[in-house]
Amino acid sequence: MDTPMDQQPSRSIKLFSWLILGSLSVFFAEVVSGSDMFPYFNSWGIIAIIPLYTLHILVLAYVVFNIGKPRFYTLFLAGTIFGMYEAYITKVLWSPSWGDPLFLLGGVAAVESVVLVLFWHPFWAFIIPLFVGENLLSNSNEIVNGLPDRAKRMLNARRSYLFVPLFAFLAGMLQSGNSPSPGLSLLSGFSTLGFLIVLIIMWRKVTKGREYSLRQLLPSHKEFKVILSLLILLYVTMSLVIRLDILPGLLPQLTIWLMYAALFVLLYLHVNGSKKATIPETINLPRPVKLKKLVLFSLIFTFASAIFTAADVGLVIMVLMWFGGGALGIFLLVQSIRDLSV
Repeated sequence: MDTPMDQQPSRSIKLFSWLILGSLSVFFAEVVSGSDMFPYFNSWGIIAIIPLYTLHILVLAYVVFNIGKPRFYTLFLAGTIFGMYEAYITKVLWSPSWGDPLFLLGGVAAVESVVLVLFWHPFWAFIIPLFVGENLLSNSNEIVNGLPDRAKRMLNARRSYLFVPLFAFLAGMLQSGNSPSPGLSLLSGFSTLGFLIVLIIMWRKVTKGREYSLRQLLPSHKEFKVILSLLILLYVTMSLVIRLDILPGLLPQLTIWLMYAALFVLLYLHVNGSKKATIPETINLPRPVKLKKLVLFSLIFTFASAIFTAADVGLVIMVLMWFGGGALGIFLLVQSIRDLSV
């Protein structure tokens, strides 16, 4: 059951939950990808990466949960907006920092944009952290119940208990694609996941068994306006600081503006349409998640990353991830458009 209305979370508890949500987003987006294997322990991670991801996940989650309902395609499209920061902030949608783009379309790196905007950020920076956060911090099940019926049937299957360890194994494989060495994989896994487990232990001590829904933990309307203002300020500041010298001309920027416009329109239509949707609560995941399971999943991730890094198959994994993830992203974008007519 939800916490009664007279037991709303305090400001300090909400702030702590926001830190955990942001840290989860950073882990799944940055640590799993190997882009930054120690974001909680370096100055850039603390002053830039964690605030950027935290503000993004809070702003977009507020839009999905408080203006509409968290149906899967609504979450997916909100996640695509998340991924668009890779244009003006990092500039990689125009000029990837890891090498020349495979090919340009309207001045934009087409393959890189598809993978980052339609796959990586919707899932690894937004949907997955929200799902994990809802299970670790709350007693609600809105995200899992907003999944398509086929996915919910899989979760209700007898072998559903295998999904989480398999997911941890997959995440470790993905990190090996960019991990410099098995030793750094082990150090990254033990340190970053150890940090997250400590946060969860602290969360359980602070809340003292009190239960809240994810909706209760997300920003209020007044808090949303403050957080949105901070996100805009950080967005502009980082855009002016990071790789400003490679900001392209009008045509490539116009392409990004059109992408933003199209994704915002789709998100608006889905959020508006989801207001009337009924999301039956057919799945109730067991709570709380035992700490020994969190440790087990952390070990699976860490050793999978180290083993695959030692096997030196990172290039193969990255190629499969890029083209498989890109194909999935395009498919889901098409499905999200078709879903509007249902």
